[in-house]
Amino acid sequence: MRPLREPSSPTLGYKPEIDGLRALAVLSVIGFHAFPTVFPGGFVGVDVFFVISGYIITRLLHAEWRSTGSIDLSAFYARRVRRIFPMLVVVVACTLVASDLLLQGIGQVEAVGRSAAASLLFVGNLYFQANTGGYFDPVVERLPLLHLWSLGVEEQFYLLWPLLMVLVLRRRPGRLFGIVAACALCSFLIALGLGMVSPNAAFYQMPARFWELAAGGLIALRTWHRPVSSRLLAVSAIGLLVVAVLLPGALPGGVRVPLAVIGAGMLVYASHTNADLGRIGGVLRSRPALFFGLISYSLYLWHWPLLALARAVHPGQAPVLTRAILCAASVALAWASFRLVENPLRHPARTTPDRQLVFAGLLTSLVLAYCSVVFTDAMVRGPGEDSPAARISRDFPENRFRCHAVGDEAVTQVPKRGCNSDVDKPVRVAIWGDSTALAWQPFAWALAQREGAAAISFSRDACPPAIDYDNRKRFLEAQRCREFNARVISEVEAVDTLILSAAWVAHAGEDDFARQIEATVARVAPRVRDVLILGPTPYLNESASACLDSPQAMACSVSRQEFDRQAASSRTFIRGLQAKHANVSYIEPAGFFCDADRCPAIKEGYGLYWDRNHVSSTAVRKFSEGFLAARSTGWAAPLPMN
Repeated sequence: MRPLREPSSPTLGYKPEIDGLRALAVLSVIGFHAFPTVFPGGFVGVDVFFVISGYIITRLLHAEWRSTGSIDLSAFYARRVRRIFPMLVVVVACTLVASDLLLQGIGQVEAVGRSAAASLLFVGNLYFQANTGGYFDPVVERLPLLHLWSLGVEEQFYLLWPLLMVLVLRRRPGRLFGIVAACALCSFLIALGLGMVSPNAAFYQMPARFWELAAGGLIALRTWHRPVSSRLLAVSAIGLLVVAVLLPGALPGGVRVPLAVIGAGMLVYASHTNADLGRIGGVLRSRPALFFGLISYSLYLWHWPLLALARAVHPGQAPVLTRAILCAASVALAWASFRLVENPLRHPARTTPDRQLVFAGLLTSLVLAYCSVVFTDAMVRGPGEDSPAARISRDFPENRFRCHAVGDEAVTQVPKRGCNSDVDKPVRVAIWGDSTALAWQPFAWALAQREGAAAISFSRDACPPAIDYDNRKRFLEAQRCREFNARVISEVEAVDTLILSAAWVAHAGEDDFARQIEATVARVAPRVRDVLILGPTPYLNESASACLDSPQAMACSVSRQEFDRQAASSRTFIRGLQAKHANVSYIEPAGFFCDADRCPAIKEGYGLYWDRNHVSSTAVRKFSEGFLAARSTGWAAPLPMN
């Protein structure tokens, strides 16, 4: 195999260990996407790529400055166009066509077109931040271009980095290293700060990722003495990467990412000093490592669309063999792409003038982004956004985005104006809890309507109805949950009927949660006529919209036995509260959402959930009809529904 040298840099020398590290990075990412239980931290492979990218780009630019006294920005951006754009266009185009063929009727084709446009404009990271619940949200597993968020981060870095280097090298060349180090530190602090207040922004935004790319840049800018033991350094680096990628358990990304960046930096540094890495170096220079390193960019682009489209078409986790075949197919596509597209266009026999190429790349990016949206809009057949699957995914309370508080939203007005069921009637019913309570809002509306009154909803992401409870989220989110509940408690004491709802199963076994819920009920029970506690509902294996009319619909459901096992401790706890307070009633919804054997996603043609675990408004309304019909027979207190 002929080694692929760094572009436009024959004098710098080829470092095969870097390609070997690329191989580790891309295989870690693929392992995480295809076999997450085996590679629980494989997502840090992207962070390893960031370190490598920062090192290579800085090394090339700094070498150019030392040899010529300037940096040709047009040539730099032209190299980026040749390196990144051709394969990106090929993969995005193929994904759009495949999505048109495979995703018709399930309400996802339009979303693919818009994410394609954002990715072609290299703002995919900002698009996915604004339009998803986060990279680790199960829903995003069916977004075939999600992985292009990292390309957005890199290209935004490439846009600014040469300009920063030119500015500093012209005015304070001796301070370049210190200024880059200061910028990296600021970026790291930004990442920590955003991690506490907005984890989604910390994950997707370039300023919070800058320090990872700058870490590689710092290595390229400074030539230290060779380490005392480069072999020990390499072994230690691999050890850190193995821990970051393979260590099982709940090791958070906030720990895995720094470990991966440090490990990657150590290996890059050892390679940078041309040190002998011993057996580790031999592995990194081996033919298999070089093979995967050389095709790593194409492989990264191809693997996720295959896995995501398969997941969208066939709900539930695909068999191991199927996932392995898809990974093998992505390798074959990557090798063909590398030979036929990536490498030939990266090293053309004749080159267009750099400025013309950059301008053409910008114009092509804009045109293709527009065309991707037009194409998907034109290709949508049938009802599109009004398809049954799309309607299921939107089957939540219409005031969700106006009245429900997200995790990092400031606590201002409680309750928010215009968020009760009838502005002309007095509020006598309230529902309080996390996003589960938001889903159950139509139940409160139905009870209030029967009583000739209005209802109000107090709901906030990951914030169960427990005063002073620490929801174990980031600092600001946890603090605002406590503030929210403190404000709500004074409001709900003025109603006649209070409904409490939470993701009970998610908190099973948390002693502090149980104590705080018990304290909350003890406080409100003497002040409220009726306290109704809605019991747990199942978590599906896949979202209900993905299961509609699917031959794999049964794969979305969970067994009644499994759900009962998961809900047992929560039921026991809630019934214990009922026994302590005469006006507390437990409402068991399992009889409506499950039969004797299964807890399905679809019932009588409608979805029981709008995603995997939030019950749909249609289901809640039908549940409420049965509940109120039973209540009208003459019994005073709410009874179980099964």
